[in-house]
Amino acid sequence: MTQVIMLMLLPIGLYFYFFVEKKHNETYQKTFDDFQLTIEQKDMPDFAKIKAFEAMLLKNNYKITKKTEVSVEGEKKIMSMSLFAASLGVLYIGLLIYLVYYFYYQKAHAVEFKIEGQKSL
Repeated sequence: MTQVIMLMLLPIGLYFYFFVEKKHNETYQKTFDDFQLTIEQKDMPDFAKIKAFEAMLLKNNYKITKKTEVSVEGEKKIMSMSLFAASLGVLYIGLLIYLVYYFYYQKAHAVEFKIEGQKSL
């Protein structure tokens, strides 16, 4: 019975990865894009905007990888629970393969905020 449940995890995990998680990733990125637009529209000095961007990244558990006077960049690895479940569906060997992939080969989700220069009239 346990093997039947585990084998069902493979197609269920793949379905959630391709049809649910992909949409969620776009929504997740839109959160950062909307925040950037909101901050850019405010009348604040550039250093305050960079501080706000940095606070947003730290609040969302991103590691700051690069910071200049006009930009800040952060990275975070996001674990895919649907791929985790799909790899569990190919028994425990798939689980080990996924964990090796996550820790050594998966690229981190990067977010970069840049302050655009003042537009001349």
